[in-house]
Amino acid sequence: MTIIRQPRTNFTIVPAAAEVQNTAQKILIVGQMLTGTATAGTLVENIANGGAEDALFGAKSMMAGLIRACKSRNKQVQIDALPLADAGAAVDATGSFDISGTATEAGTLTVIAGSEKKHKYSIAIASGDTATVIGDAIEAAITADANVPVTASNTTGTVTITASNGGTYGNYIPLEVRGSVAGITAGVTGMSSGATDPTLTSVFDPIGENRYQGVVWPYPSATTEVESLLDGRFNADGKVLDGVAFTAINDTVGNISTLVSGLNSQSLVVIAGKQETESAYSGGDIVEIPMMKAAMFAGFRGLRMDTDGNVISDLVITANGPLDSFGGPALASKPYFNTPFDDLFSVRPGRGFTDSEIETIHDDGAAVLGNNPAGTAVVAGEIVTTYKTDSAGNEDVTFKYLNYVDTASQAREYFFNNFRKRFAQSRLTEGDIIKGRDMANAQVIRSYAKRLYNDLSGADYVLLEAGEDALLYFDQNIIIAIDKSLGKVTLQLSVPIVTQFRELAATFQIAFSTTA
Repeated sequence: MTIIRQPRTNFTIVPAAAEVQNTAQKILIVGQMLTGTATAGTLVENIANGGAEDALFGAKSMMAGLIRACKSRNKQVQIDALPLADAGAAVDATGSFDISGTATEAGTLTVIAGSEKKHKYSIAIASGDTATVIGDAIEAAITADANVPVTASNTTGTVTITASNGGTYGNYIPLEVRGSVAGITAGVTGMSSGATDPTLTSVFDPIGENRYQGVVWPYPSATTEVESLLDGRFNADGKVLDGVAFTAINDTVGNISTLVSGLNSQSLVVIAGKQETESAYSGGDIVEIPMMKAAMFAGFRGLRMDTDGNVISDLVITANGPLDSFGGPALASKPYFNTPFDDLFSVRPGRGFTDSEIETIHDDGAAVLGNNPAGTAVVAGEIVTTYKTDSAGNEDVTFKYLNYVDTASQAREYFFNNFRKRFAQSRLTEGDIIKGRDMANAQVIRSYAKRLYNDLSGADYVLLEAGEDALLYFDQNIIIAIDKSLGKVTLQLSVPIVTQFRELAATFQIAFSTTA
């Protein structure tokens, strides 16, 4: 068939000129497994919701517990797992509930093994019950809990508690017995003697160049491997791979300060709790395994900054900022302090750090969770990294706060992604630009950098200072050097970031007259 098509016409669809968004959040959890379908040392990607971790790693395992904690509020962000087997020479931590006497009245004891929220048991006692009977009831309650990370065995009222995974993790499992029944004496022996963690050398080999903005790391006294990974990825040449690791520990103020004072990484956050020892309680100021707090926070942070714009109004205070009810890169600059932890119960009177102890721990490089002023909920304090000095040893606040790290990281990623897209196949010249040709010179580069700055200072990002003065400062401090022989552009940017409202110092003067 002969068809005449004149004038010859063609319309070609080309990609929109819209800027590239930052990448979606991903979290990696490292931890020990028990018997499951997963293989130790092999990366397991995109853990499904609905309890998939139980079959993969064993319901009572450290790994399954950390995943549940991370997913307690965050079921949207991808979570990958790097399971480890217990070390061959691992020693299980043990402790006990210690019951003696015979009940002379009916009553109830409350027993906690690992978590006040998740593993609290009400033990009904009848008059005449012996220590053995009560111990058997405690053993049965713990054994019936499929997810508790311990096992229990009663011998005449001494209920021995054994951590499911070997190593030091079990030493931090809290044990508590509450209540009193006439004739019965109840106490605890705290968890201890857990030893020999897995070998961590080359633990991250399976992840390749997968990027994880958050890493949950359950070995607070052995952070060399995770620091090496993430510090090496911070400002990586030619790619964006940076992330932050979260770990946690309960100890004395002195031991916490000693630990974090020797660390200096913008890629590591240590959440510190106070170890408490009482006749009927042994554990942290918050009755929860410390690493669960780190896993929860990693989940909150990932949800806050994920590009899907999830509803997060329960995680942030939005009284004066309704746009903050939805997650995204803009949340990197919103303070983390006062973030609520609904799965944690308030610190009880007499436990926890004093204000001066919190300041000491904070200055040394650890973050603290504690009660809100009303004592009705657990909230985050200022979330600091362990970074304290620059490479020359000079005191430096550039990366002291996690918000500073996250804000700078999100802004850098936006510049990186969009410069790479905009100049994917451009000619480079020091002369004029020819209309209709893909070319770049210093003026084009400067103009595009200012365009991206406007994006990052606008309502969608609020990471950089907004306004004419800020843009002028940015423009005046752009330095561009072009080497045509190498096709290389060296670009220096001075970027004023948005920070957080941390402190108000005001003078309140009394006046006796409004006319003077």
